[in-house]
Amino acid sequence: MDKIAHRFDRVITQVLLIVGMVLISIQTITLIWEMGKGIYKRFSESGLSYDPEHGKTTIVLFFNVLLALEILETVKAFAKSHEVKIRIILIVCLIAVSRKVLMLDLGESEPMGEVAVAALIVAFSLGYFLVTRRFSQDKKINDDDNTE
Repeated sequence: MDKIAHRFDRVITQVLLIVGMVLISIQTITLIWEMGKGIYKRFSESGLSYDPEHGKTTIVLFFNVLLALEILETVKAFAKSHEVKIRIILIVCLIAVSRKVLMLDLGESEPMGEVAVAALIVAFSLGYFLVTRRFSQDKKINDDDNTE
């Protein structure tokens, strides 16, 4: 039974990786297409003047690709060692919250929503800092043990 579960786990991981790669490829092509359209539209309408609305779609697509890449990295890390890499998950969370911040419309956002997003950013950043600090301390202890 353990052999079947292991094989099932490998098949599902491979399917997730393939689906993720297809999704990332489609999103990257869409990103390039939207960026080209945005640049053409900006130059044809307003020349070199900057309008934040022209780049909003491109930035959101960029963060979608980045988020999908990090999720794919999480699946690969889990497939190799069957451990959940908390640092990768915290990075995914930070990217997702950053994407949310970029999508906020400052004119129509609620103050409590902004406070909640800020609290998420602080919590995930602090968590990442603490996990990274603990990881580096553990690595230093292991390196010291190996040199003796």
